[in-house]
Amino acid sequence: MTQQLADLRILVTDDQIDVARTLCRPLHKSGARLHWATDGNTALQKIATYPFDLILIDMKMPPDEWGGLWLLQQLKDGGWRIPSLVLSGEGSKQQVVEALRLDATNWVDKDNAGEELLEQCSTTLSDRLRESLEFVSHSLPTPLAHRFSRYSRITDPDKKFIEGLHTLETILRFTAVLGLSSASPTPLRGIRPDQLTAPSMGTWFALCVALADLPDTGDEFTRMFSWLVPERSNHQQVQGLISARNDLMHGRDTPTPAQADQLDGLLRRFAHRAASSWRADLAVPISMTYDGTVYSIDVLNLRGAGKPAPGKAIFQDPIVTQQPFLISRDSNPLPLSPWLLTHTELNTGTVRCLQFDGLQHAKRDRAPSTPFKYAKADEGNEVPTISHPQARWQTLSQWTTAPASSTS
Repeated sequence: MTQQLADLRILVTDDQIDVARTLCRPLHKSGARLHWATDGNTALQKIATYPFDLILIDMKMPPDEWGGLWLLQQLKDGGWRIPSLVLSGEGSKQQVVEALRLDATNWVDKDNAGEELLEQCSTTLSDRLRESLEFVSHSLPTPLAHRFSRYSRITDPDKKFIEGLHTLETILRFTAVLGLSSASPTPLRGIRPDQLTAPSMGTWFALCVALADLPDTGDEFTRMFSWLVPERSNHQQVQGLISARNDLMHGRDTPTPAQADQLDGLLRRFAHRAASSWRADLAVPISMTYDGTVYSIDVLNLRGAGKPAPGKAIFQDPIVTQQPFLISRDSNPLPLSPWLLTHTELNTGTVRCLQFDGLQHAKRDRAPSTPFKYAKADEGNEVPTISHPQARWQTLSQWTTAPASSTS
């Protein structure tokens, strides 16, 4: 049987696990990775911790009489957009209508699940994966959205593979920025100074893997990295694409159709999971007022591949304006500098994102004051050299396994 659902993760929420396992046997045979929850509260905990591509929801389960409706309401209120199919052997048209109102994708009667469930799951996920690249081009933070937008527009197979590798590297780079911004500085296992002074695609991946082992990396880092590699066994796929990139760049090999399909599948799964679960904004605070209780802050949201969108945010504490923050509903605002900076063009007022890209003068001796180098994150013209008080080798060296005074 063709594995239509290979590498896709499905959460099955049903208080009758034995019945659910029987109903879902065709999904397992089709390659799906099935996970289980016996009530709505457990399902929410799993959704907040692990990536899922689809949720199957039994209508009649705890915590309420119609716990499926309760879970759908919690997902809607929490900003989760994971596609869901409602499963039930009981329920009236009223429950069906209510489930669809709460954004359930479709409904499958348990009596017909043997004939319908695999087809419904395959159709739902095929549709979402096909639409995912376009969605994230409008909804993800600008550094990611620009790359996905470019990748989705290219039709030439060879150029698309190269752009896909650039997109994968951008994912790894942005994920590393979230980890470096949220975790306490500590020497990372296996990360040498020479790797960070001029980071490659492999370095960004190694950095993400090392950051994932730290206890205090933030939830947004953990989620984003898990969308790409939900299990350690998935590391090999990314490593294989990094090797393919190195072979391609050094003229040793050309991509095969199988590698192109593998890369496209990986990017679409990431995009689908991001579209389903990203609940934060990359924003630049512009101005701030205090009413004696809270700070009202005008921000520019750097979302999608278009222009920044004005918005407002309310905080309990003051924050530094003109610097990028990640604003999440689950945690306090996360400052991203010096790993990510913004530059406002004087003549147009356009806000541009700049990402950490190693050290200036990387081939010379590294002094504590050697400044960071930055790369633009969009398709605009090159921006002037930009600086930040912490954008120095002294800051970067805290993450390596060698002292700051080492040389290349």
